[in-house]
Amino acid sequence: MRKLSFVAVAILLSALGANATTILINFETVPALPTGASTFASAGPMQTIVVPGVATFTGGVVLGNATNLPAQAFTTPPNSYGTANFDTGFPLSSTLTIALNASFGTVDEVSFPILNGSTRTETYIVDAFNGATMVATQTFSNVASNTNSGFAIADIMSPSITSVTISPLNLDASCCGGWDFFIDSVALNSSVQQAFSPEPSSFVLIGLALALGCILKLLGRI
Repeated sequence: MRKLSFVAVAILLSALGANATTILINFETVPALPTGASTFASAGPMQTIVVPGVATFTGGVVLGNATNLPAQAFTTPPNSYGTANFDTGFPLSSTLTIALNASFGTVDEVSFPILNGSTRTETYIVDAFNGATMVATQTFSNVASNTNSGFAIADIMSPSITSVTISPLNLDASCCGGWDFFIDSVALNSSVQQAFSPEPSSFVLIGLALALGCILKLLGRI
């Protein structure tokens, strides 16, 4: 009986360990950030946003309740991470980069909304890398303008992703010095839709954890 119990524990631990860690980065509570400025001019210089042990975001700034960005209603307001080329005296990159921390473990899926801040239709490219090697790419054509709440949902997958870049296809938007876009609600090892609505398998894992606790309690009585 004792031998069977240890076998059951081993099986449960294996099932729990086989499931990759998921996380939703919303720039409000993960990581904990105050509400940002509402305009690029007020936000100041480029901000490196670090989620300890998980990911680092570079290339843009955090804006809170960004002006002229109605599409943020489809994400997790007030904060989003964005970039534009307005003449503010604080140059930002035309590419947003998500660098994943190796200590977080394997990441095989990165998913998030791309919010078009430009006043015209734009095309955006999302590339995933494993080290210096590109392992996946997605192109989102004809994303509606900001006045039409334009956004797209990136959901890029590969067995091992260490970084992701987001950039416009062209840098010729006249409204904003070439580009204006944001990301928010970044899900790792899950689609952003699933991150908001956990799959039934999540509840199975909870059940397994509870069963493991019961088995360990029984072992203590043998």
